[in-house]
Amino acid sequence: MTSARRRAGWLLYAALQFIVLTACAMATYTGGTWFDPATTRYELTGNFLSDLGTTHAFSGHTNYVSSVLFLIALSTIGAAIIGFAWAWRGFAFGLGRARVAGIASQVLGTASGLAFIGIAVTPWDLALAAHNRFVVAAFSLLLGYVVCLTIAMWRNGIARVRVAVNLAYLALVLGYVAIILFGPRLDTPSGHLVQVTAQKLVAYGSMLHIIYLTITTRRALSELSAGTPRGDETGPTIRPVK
Repeated sequence: MTSARRRAGWLLYAALQFIVLTACAMATYTGGTWFDPATTRYELTGNFLSDLGTTHAFSGHTNYVSSVLFLIALSTIGAAIIGFAWAWRGFAFGLGRARVAGIASQVLGTASGLAFIGIAVTPWDLALAAHNRFVVAAFSLLLGYVVCLTIAMWRNGIARVRVAVNLAYLALVLGYVAIILFGPRLDTPSGHLVQVTAQKLVAYGSMLHIIYLTITTRRALSELSAGTPRGDETGPTIRPVK
């Protein structure tokens, strides 16, 4: 249980760090977008987050500071997802149900975390094909991870409000995966805008989801450790694994 709480804390830290470091990377980005290389700063509706990780920006200038910050931010969140994926028993398997879903969440979460690290270490200006494959894999696996985790939480009596939050997040990730695979083309201004905006929404929506999930998980585990578990009006209290 202590291990699960620590892993949740690590993931919470990684999510907060991601927000801070990507903001810093945007501030140090050396300019340019796909359609306007002359811009001198990062454009929220014109640049993908992956542009922060390039070694050279669209402006033609080197982009090393931004790329290092992006590498740290994404690698940390990927590693934290891997760690948290292995802690599922500590908070979602209290009644001994949905073992298969729990194990599947562990496998998919680990694979998703590795794919996010893959995105970080393959700047698209150096390895475009690999970078794009990692992007599709990371979010597709993340979708499967949250589906399995939600099933495990639901089957083991986690409060319904937390399950509902997971379902809302699932809808967000599913929508983004659909946009990646079937959405408008990147080589048109309108299509590029849709893709960039969707990526920002799912990326920072993911961080908000992580913050909520880890805070509620740590609180529940603290109550169990203290021997005073509490339920709420939305569902029964979770129980520790024996």
